[in-house]
Amino acid sequence: MAQREGTSVQSEMISYDKIDPLPTENPFYFNEDSKINTIIKEKEKKFPWIHMSSFIIIIPLITFLMSMFYIGGMWNPVQKMENLKYVVVNEDVGCNIDSVCGAMKGQNLGEFYGKLDGQGVGTFEVIKGTMNDAEELINKHKYWMALHVPNNFTFGVLANLNNNTTKTEVVVNRIYDEARSFTTISFVKKAFEKLQIGFHTELITKIESLSTIMGDPKKFNPPFVIEGITYKDKNLYPVNVYGQYYCTYISFILIWIGTIATSLITHFVFPLESHWIEKKDATNAIVKTVSAKTITSVIVLFAISFIISIIPLCIGSMTIKKGYASVLFFFFFFSLSGIGVNNLLIHLFHFINFYLIACTFMILQIITCDGIIHHDLQYRFFRIGRAFPMYYATREIKYIYFESGKHNQTENILIIFVWVIVTQVASYYLYYLELNVKRAKYLKKNSISK
Repeated sequence: MAQREGTSVQSEMISYDKIDPLPTENPFYFNEDSKINTIIKEKEKKFPWIHMSSFIIIIPLITFLMSMFYIGGMWNPVQKMENLKYVVVNEDVGCNIDSVCGAMKGQNLGEFYGKLDGQGVGTFEVIKGTMNDAEELINKHKYWMALHVPNNFTFGVLANLNNNTTKTEVVVNRIYDEARSFTTISFVKKAFEKLQIGFHTELITKIESLSTIMGDPKKFNPPFVIEGITYKDKNLYPVNVYGQYYCTYISFILIWIGTIATSLITHFVFPLESHWIEKKDATNAIVKTVSAKTITSVIVLFAISFIISIIPLCIGSMTIKKGYASVLFFFFFFSLSGIGVNNLLIHLFHFINFYLIACTFMILQIITCDGIIHHDLQYRFFRIGRAFPMYYATREIKYIYFESGKHNQTENILIIFVWVIVTQVASYYLYYLELNVKRAKYLKKNSISK
């Protein structure tokens, strides 16, 4: 009797090491008895060296890629500042009045700003134009900063040369768009502060030397020599709270993480799938399953978008030029591209492979979306971000928040829309094929058992 009870207990014991926590983790097209799997099994009879080798290679490779993206993409951006472009919009009329100009007649000192080019912080171009022209160039993101030289610039500078007692203020306007890239503009402003010191010294030296050569030697008054030219900033689209600029890219990272989680849950543990697919008498089982999964995903993604969009408003004040509704629905629109990409990947790859690829792709988007730093200050490889939806989402939310980059809006929406359509169609097609396979297997098994 005791022996029978012992035998009964042993028969009920479960070998947990043989239980697959995700019985459907392989893609639907995976064939256990395929030729390549047969060869692998044959080679690994004594030791699973193929799988072990792949682990040893893949994990360091993923680490290398993530390190390259995170560290390499941000390494010493100052060295890349020569890629930046600036414009000097010169409205200066020069000096052509003998009583004022003296020996300096015919000089247009605004053109002297061309000397800034080749100083290692970017390319300076001098053009003729007005303050409105300078603002328009910055609005369209043609340049990182515009210097507007007023029409009385030469007169103002020479007034300080002729008058050694009172300083005549000379004003030059600096125009930029802080919302375009907060970090990059910070680098630009610091670099220009160093440049303007050297420029002022060189300007004074040149004019005093020129006056001496022309036989009318003069010196600038001390206040002008010490204080220099006054630069007034005009920030077209200011960022009042850095946290809000941080939200322009971190929000999309959070949304993308949410789409990865939604893909995983609805693919591996979606309860309504078996509810219809594994019922012999169920009508339109595939249509019902696809519809249920779609509705579930939409509800989850809208909830994610709402939470991520509302949290900044709960923390503090923020600027939303186009209204909160625009933020919410754009977040949801972007999430459709994320769920499309991740649903496509999850139907193509084994669970572990999907997770590694999805995370690597997300990290690549983070570092190439122009959120942390603009790609002008990165290696050329990182311009690959222009092919990904997060790059255009980051640009578009800056317009919704600050109205910066209006000229990019059509391109932003169109490219994200293409990502949504292509990935959604592809993922739905693969899901349809997967459900067909599952349905056929169930019906076949059910018919055999009877």
